Amino acid sequence: MTTIAIDGPGGAGKSTLARNLAAALGLDWLDTGAMYRAVALLSLRRGVDSADAAALGALAASMQLEVGTAVRLDGEDVTGAIRSTAVDGIVSKVAAHPEVRRQLVERQRAWVAARRGGIVEGRDITSVVLPDADVRIYLTAGGDERASRRAVERGDADPSAARASIAARDALDSSRPASPLVVADGAVVLDSTGRSPADVLEEALGLVRAAGVAPGPVPAPPAPRPVAGRVVRPPSPAELRFYAVCRAITVGASERFHPGPVVGAERLPASGAYVLAPVHRTNLDWLTVARVTRRRLRYLVKDEVWRRSKLAGRLIEALGAFPVDRSAPDREALAKALEVLAAGEPLVIFPEGTRRSGPTVDDVRDGAAYLALRSGAPIYPVGLGGMEASMPRGARLPRPRRVVVVVGEPLLPATFLATAGTASAGGRPSRVPRSVTKALSEALRAALQEVHDAAEAAVGGG
Repeated sequence: MTTIAIDGPGGAGKSTLARNLAAALGLDWLDTGAMYRAVALLSLRRGVDSADAAALGALAASMQLEVGTAVRLDGEDVTGAIRSTAVDGIVSKVAAHPEVRRQLVERQRAWVAARRGGIVEGRDITSVVLPDADVRIYLTAGGDERASRRAVERGDADPSAARASIAARDALDSSRPASPLVVADGAVVLDSTGRSPADVLEEALGLVRAAGVAPGPVPAPPAPRPVAGRVVRPPSPAELRFYAVCRAITVGASERFHPGPVVGAERLPASGAYVLAPVHRTNLDWLTVARVTRRRLRYLVKDEVWRRSKLAGRLIEALGAFPVDRSAPDREALAKALEVLAAGEPLVIFPEGTRRSGPTVDDVRDGAAYLALRSGAPIYPVGLGGMEASMPRGARLPRPRRVVVVVGEPLLPATFLATAGTASAGGRPSRVPRSVTKALSEALRAALQEVHDAAEAAVGGG
């Protein structure tokens, strides 16, 4: 029986860490915050005052609730509804009542007992729900960073409202008489400020290893590896200077023509390889994506560009692009992409494969997932709000429009490999099963939809 308890304030990354730990360790995980939100939602629907402790306790005792990848309240999927602004406004008040907490703590402990362990995250797990858990973690982060993360989740380009909401929630949670948010004795404090989810996951896995309670081999996040028979060479100083000058000119022009913020860029690592996976709606998406980082980006670009104009091909190749044949699996392009990741450079690949229209990400190709699984590099989904309105299909020239870029939480290939049991002893896969590639591709499609919706909502919100 392995139990891991995670506490911390809103926006610290508790759910992300719990989800990643669960995938790496093969354990179930429970978001207890969703349980309190379900009570708050039910109180709104039934007109129960948030100060009525007895009535709220009765709701918590009688409701049918399932919390997993989806949240079902009395048989209805309320995964999205419990994250509404109305629920945000009362959930701390609802959660402060001792009778509500007593009812839900019983359910949480029953959940752990039924599974003989698991990962539970919330605000009183290390101190009240599971004080004897094998590993107890208090995850925190700076207030501004937590507000920025919460704004991204809500699709709000301005984090000021999220900052005020988080400050109010912190004050309520830490001062309530029943089970206040505290750093429990013996809990290990992890600070996620300025760190990627992969870094936080690795530190948490180190705590699990040190406790000696891992349910099986704990895979380390794999490092990118060289491609056999190829020379892995990082960019030269001259190449980096050339890229920096070209980027300053082109991105500067793009920002003046399409003004708007980049949200979530702080998630991107300052060094090492990763895959940027943007939605694809216009021929200018590649330039808009370049706003997210000053690091040199490498691009997989359709080979038609080289066939149409050798000069254009040479220029974008000097800027880091290389061709891919979209008509069939291009093994040479995939090998080159793996070489780029092995050299520690960021790679941009449009997972939809070609330009699409409309707000829906219907499907993605497997290239991004395959490259991530083979190299160990994380995938960052990128939403581009306002781009299609600026240059709809058929338009020859773009129109001035506000554009918002949203960088989402990374998808970690190690978690998918661990779940499938295919990681080698060194943390790198000896092979990439098609089922794992498909699973990561589907997760990427869902993540792309989420960040694209957030980006479009932020454009509409001004």
